[in-house]
Amino acid sequence: MSSEPRVAVGEETIDVTPHPRLLAVLGDIEFAPWQCLAELIDNAFDDFLTAPPDGETPTVAISLPARGSDRRDAQVWINDNGRGMSLDHLSGAVSAGWTSNARYGKLGLFGMGFNIATARLGNTTTVRTTRAGDPDWISVTLDLHNMAANADFEVPVVREPKDDLSVHGTEIIISGLKQEQHEALSRQQVKIRRVLGDVYSYLLREKGFSLLVDNTAVQPLLPCVWNHDRAVVVSGERIPAYIPIDKQLSPLLACLDCGRWQDLGLTRCEECGGSNLEERERRVTGWLGIQRYSHKTDFGVDFLRNGRKILVRDLSLFSWADPNEPGARPIPEYPIEVPNEGRIVGEIHLDHVRVNYQKNAFEYDTPEWKYAVRVLRGDGPLRPQFARSMGYDTNESPIGLLFTGYRRLDPGLRRLVPGDGKTAIHQKARDWAELFRKGVADYQDDTVWYEAARQHDIPKPTVPPEATQPSEDPELDARTRLDIPEPGEATPGPIDPPPARETEEQKQQRYRTVGQVLPDISGEYSLPNYSTWNVTVYALSGTELLDNNEQHVPVYAQGQRGPEVHVFVDLEHPLFTEFGSDPREHAVLSIAEYMRERRGSSAAVSSIVAELKDRCLPDQRVTPSALAAIAHSLLARVRDAMRPVIAGNAEGFWSLIGADDHAATEQTYASEGLDRAWDDVRAAGDWISYAPVTSVARLIGQRPGDFFDGKVFRASYAAFQDSHARSLAVSRIVGYLNDVGLLAERRARPRPDDLNRARLSCRLLDDELAEVSTDE
Repeated sequence: MSSEPRVAVGEETIDVTPHPRLLAVLGDIEFAPWQCLAELIDNAFDDFLTAPPDGETPTVAISLPARGSDRRDAQVWINDNGRGMSLDHLSGAVSAGWTSNARYGKLGLFGMGFNIATARLGNTTTVRTTRAGDPDWISVTLDLHNMAANADFEVPVVREPKDDLSVHGTEIIISGLKQEQHEALSRQQVKIRRVLGDVYSYLLREKGFSLLVDNTAVQPLLPCVWNHDRAVVVSGERIPAYIPIDKQLSPLLACLDCGRWQDLGLTRCEECGGSNLEERERRVTGWLGIQRYSHKTDFGVDFLRNGRKILVRDLSLFSWADPNEPGARPIPEYPIEVPNEGRIVGEIHLDHVRVNYQKNAFEYDTPEWKYAVRVLRGDGPLRPQFARSMGYDTNESPIGLLFTGYRRLDPGLRRLVPGDGKTAIHQKARDWAELFRKGVADYQDDTVWYEAARQHDIPKPTVPPEATQPSEDPELDARTRLDIPEPGEATPGPIDPPPARETEEQKQQRYRTVGQVLPDISGEYSLPNYSTWNVTVYALSGTELLDNNEQHVPVYAQGQRGPEVHVFVDLEHPLFTEFGSDPREHAVLSIAEYMRERRGSSAAVSSIVAELKDRCLPDQRVTPSALAAIAHSLLARVRDAMRPVIAGNAEGFWSLIGADDHAATEQTYASEGLDRAWDDVRAAGDWISYAPVTSVARLIGQRPGDFFDGKVFRASYAAFQDSHARSLAVSRIVGYLNDVGLLAERRARPRPDDLNRARLSCRLLDDELAEVSTDE
């Protein structure tokens, strides 16, 4: 007789139907207010993608509670002009876990979004829907409190006759708002509108969908990138500022039930056993490029699925983790230079990669995501030298190329960064981006940014010393001054009648035609009590500038129609060429004077200038922190240029710096927490990147022949036969370096003269740097 326990399999069952309280519990899942709205928008947009309304703009309109509303009366409305739903479709749409969507090709995915979103916002939701031709609206109301109290999932259906049979669409009304949701929804309309414009940017601009929040159209956040034909050249290679991406994978079968990809030829999903398989293409598409401005947070790559952004300005592609070191932390590789701002952006569509239920992340362990990462940023580090040290070839992926060409923010066309002739104008470039996004016509293409970068590279006007010195030949000078013809020249013929006098308007038009706009100091000037003026500053060369009294002046400001003001600056006026005055300073001075006169103010012009600079020209600041950022960037370039020389005899140069500098170099490297072995860094000569400025100056002083004559600095050295001349050449460069080093360490005294000297040293050292090709 067997002693094994018997398992009875009978007709008894248990009911696992969830309690209606489950619907309310769904509201505890973390969803931001905009995410709740997005879940409801997704359902409408899915319908638009399937069947856009005939002859109408596909539109979703959201109404939020007003700022001063009482929570007990507050409601959220979401209306769309989609096809509407039948009663069966409506029944499924409000049931948790039901979805009419397959796992690919739609924004809605899991059949829980409606229930989570509505339960998160409030306790009562009414859905009204109708199709074209239906005689009435049908509606249901889900009162979560009543359903939980009565333990009943049944809800009555209400039918309301329609006046117009052609009406179609769906309306969702959420009431009984939760306290925190009411607070957010009633006070953050602008923020919600901005976030939705970002998340649905692609669908709004490419599909023609319309999204309204409180009757105000949501504007798609447009990418402010350089024109597609812009490029820079690094080490002889042209690197475009815009790289299209289109990489197609082999097609596979998609299980539309569980979302897993299956090999072709299967009839059932190996994961869930379902037979709902469909062959679908898998592609990585979109673009990567360079933004016209840099920013501390506003950069990165957007990843989309079916037109909705899942990852917004994601930075994961800019870090690298060693795959041979389990648990290794990703090492950030971009941006790492001062200022710590980035500008690589992109829009990548991954319709074939699965996402999580909150739609704010992809499933990163899937082969599809890992393949996309390899396509976009490659396998190895972005930094070439670091890549080689880790056993990888130079990273030539799209991200790798953009990193090589644009990681630096040096002003000018070499790196495609706007500048003012002295420094980069990052804040101005960001201000212009705001005008781009406001739709101002002059800022829709990249001309303003490009011109600022181009003008930065134009050498400043200089006057040959002989032009300012009196000639030793007084007769020649007098002849020249009085325009007396040389002996033997032909006798002038009959004198032509004098030309008609140029009108003031014609004169200014001539100045505008020959002048070049200085974008860094052009723009809006606004002060309390002084109105707002749109100022355009034109720089003239080779054209004598006359005011309305026919006097030769260095700067001339004239009002135009409305708030427009044009300022003309003669760059060749003696005030600038002989006395070294700054044309931009005098242009701002004339703007201040103009504003004061128009206001009838007795305020000192200097105080108006100071306020204008503080409010309208933040990039012009000569503060220790601003100059320190410039100094850091400049020293990084010096060290980069020196590295190939140092690598030629790394240990030899290492021995030339003192014990204190050895310790300081090692401490800097250790403090950055890099994973590379210090012995390798030292052997390769990369230690120069972490050496203090005193070491850099010491090396140059001890081995100038290795760094002058175009190797690192343009200055001549070997050609001098006189030892004192050689010493002067070295002292000059070392002096600049010491000033810049003090500035980088913010040890420069913040007196105006000290700051101006530091700024001048930066400029002079920058001018001395040779065009050295570095691979990193």
